[in-house]
Order: sequence, then C-alpha cells, then structure tokens
Amino acid sequence: MNEQLEPMAQFFNARSEIYDEAHLGHLKKDGGMASKDIVALHLPAGTRDILDLGCGTGLELPAIFAQFPQAKVLGIDLAQDMLDLLHERCANLDVQTLCMSYFDYDFPPAQFDAVISVMSLHHFSPAQKLQLFTRVRSTLRPGGVFLNCDYFAKNTREERANFAKLAQAHQQPGETHFDTPLTARHEMRLLCQAGFAQAKIAWQQGNAKLIHAT
Repeated sequence: MNEQLEPMAQFFNARSEIYDEAHLGHLKKDGGMASKDIVALHLPAGTRDILDLGCGTGLELPAIFAQFPQAKVLGIDLAQDMLDLLHERCANLDVQTLCMSYFDYDFPPAQFDAVISVMSLHHFSPAQKLQLFTRVRSTLRPGGVFLNCDYFAKNTREERANFAKLAQAHQQPGETHFDTPLTARHEMRLLCQAGFAQAKIAWQQGNAKLIHAT
C-alpha cells in the first residue's frame, strides 16, 4: 500500500470544509444527498430522542427535524472541526454533541427511540461492529430502531481484500482512515447476532444502502 494513512480524527478535521461537497457531489452515484435525507423517512412515528453515530457536519439532521421538529439529537464524532460546522447548520435545533469515538461512549440503557449512522461505519472490523451493535441494541427503547445508511462491499471477495490491504499496512481497523466495508449480508448477520430481531435493506442507490434493524 503506497497511500499515507492518516489517523481518523486528523483525516476528517483536515477535510471538514470540503466534506459536504464530497458527499453531495463526488459521491452522488452512491447516494449523495439521498443518503442523508432517507433516514428521516424511516424513523418511527413519535421519534423524539435520537443518537447519531459519526454525525460529521450533520447533513442528515435538517430532514429529520423537518419531519420531527420536537426531536432531540445527541451526535458523536471524532472530529471537532466537523462538529463546529454541524452547530452552524443546526444553530436553532435541539442538538448536543460529543467529540469522541462512539466506541468509547457509555451507552445508557433504553435511552433512545432511534440510533442512526450515516456513512460512518465502513471503517471497522466485524468484531468491533458486533460489540457496537450489541450496545446500540441496549440503548434503544422498546420499539426503537437502528438505521445505518452506509456503503457496502459488493461481495465477500472485495470485503476480504480491503482487510488484507489494511493488514499489509500494519494497521488495525479504525485506527486510521481506510475503508473496510462489509457486505450488507454480513452486516445484517452481525446485527442479528447482536440481539436485533430483524435487519433488512430499506433503500439502496449504487453501493449505498440503508439497513433498518429492530
């Protein structure tokens, strides 16, 4: 691997000013703005308390508040520069943020109606995700939903190849910015192992998919 891998927070802080453009323009074929707006459409009626994992600049939040104006959102992200832009976007909305890894967050039991994540979880291993998904399940109230909108590997061969490249660079998943997406089928299997009763693909465009877990 010839590319220089950067620590995750450093990577996103350095690119905070171009993040929106990248996701709305360059990544249009894999969702673009549709991947940000779709989450709001799959939240349960009456949703109020939302946990947003890897919230970035908050591109997904305006659509959520348009549909759920009484919502309260807690967003977690590693990059403070991204969070600063989120607060500009959501200046008059009920949003609180934590600058930290969501793997280090102390998930309170039965606290949220919904946990969401948009284009964030494709950097981690199956073992890391299983641990996280188990904690996500515990923090949902009865009837709550986990919505993960992300891009996924096309097949198992691609999934394994990405992890092999990362291993060749002597890096662990999540330490530096390097994409290791799972297949959607693998992701849904982990969600069920974590205690969700069901997980399904609710939307897709290109390699981007919204996985709905309850």
